[in-house]
Amino acid sequence: GPLPQSRGHVLPGIGLYGTGLERLLEILHDAGRLDAGVLAGIADDDVVASLLLVHGLHPYDLPTRVERGLHTVRPELRAQGVDVELVTVDAGNAVQLRLTGSVGGCSVAALRRAVEEAVDAVAPDAAAVRVEVAQAGPAIIPASALRSRLTQASP
Repeated sequence: GPLPQSRGHVLPGIGLYGTGLERLLEILHDAGRLDAGVLAGIADDDVVASLLLVHGLHPYDLPTRVERGLHTVRPELRAQGVDVELVTVDAGNAVQLRLTGSVGGCSVAALRRAVEEAVDAVAPDAAAVRVEVAQAGPAIIPASALRSRLTQASP
């Protein structure tokens, strides 16, 4: 059908924007200007990165974008004795993450939220973001082990 009109101008279809962005990236690539630094600059610009993502043109794949998001939140986590690792991105684009270290108490929900927000900011196309807490080994000696030591030490 006819394209919508605005002030006497024809508004381009959304496909035109995607095609234009793709051609722009090709021109930069062909000119030898689309190097790692330029790609990082493109990916770091929220508006440009979002626009490229909408059109399936983002320079980084989903796992790479997730890792970049985790990199932004790691200093805050590490200050609390916690780290986060990317476990997997499945075929359906669901992201599985794991918190490790001194994760405990009421801070777990806040830590999960911080990690989820960091990933959502760089990977809105993730189907789901699941954050598990790594189960650390027992940090305390079981009472049964103490009892057996006490009985062995008795004369």
